[in-house]
Amino acid sequence: MHSENIRAGRPEDATGLAEFARHAFDQAFGALNDPAQLQAYLATSFGLQQQTHELRDPAWSTRLVERDGELIAYAQLRTGDTPACIAGTAPLELVRFYLDASWHGKGIADVLMDDVMDTARARGARTIWLGVWQVNARAIAFYKRRGFRVVGQKTFQIAADAQTDWVMALPLGPDG
Repeated sequence: MHSENIRAGRPEDATGLAEFARHAFDQAFGALNDPAQLQAYLATSFGLQQQTHELRDPAWSTRLVERDGELIAYAQLRTGDTPACIAGTAPLELVRFYLDASWHGKGIADVLMDDVMDTARARGARTIWLGVWQVNARAIAFYKRRGFRVVGQKTFQIAADAQTDWVMALPLGPDG
């Protein structure tokens, strides 16, 4: 049984989310990327202004996992452009899914993914999709275990560095 609190992100969470998001992304990918490119990406993707915008934008859903008032994980979903390789109906993108590395292997990812699926269904999604860097074996194994399948690929930019992501999808129901 987990005592974590999962809740919707609010605009007043922007400062803490921006700090945590930068930290979590750097934990996951810092050692694998050019430091200058990584810093440029972190500044534009996880700054206070960007997080405030995402928390206010109705196209986005941000889910925060806290333990004893401390942010330990988060996920973000959004509607928007969908790659041609996504064949399912009513698609919703899982844009970000990050845990602090100290929480890996403790079941938090499954708890958060269950919440993500419930949130996606509540938003009317019948298909959920994501992009995951092809070298991120841990994440790929997790998504496959949760039922996602590779359906294509897309380019992901870390500032000026183009990387290749697998596009993975999961139907959320019989018509997904």
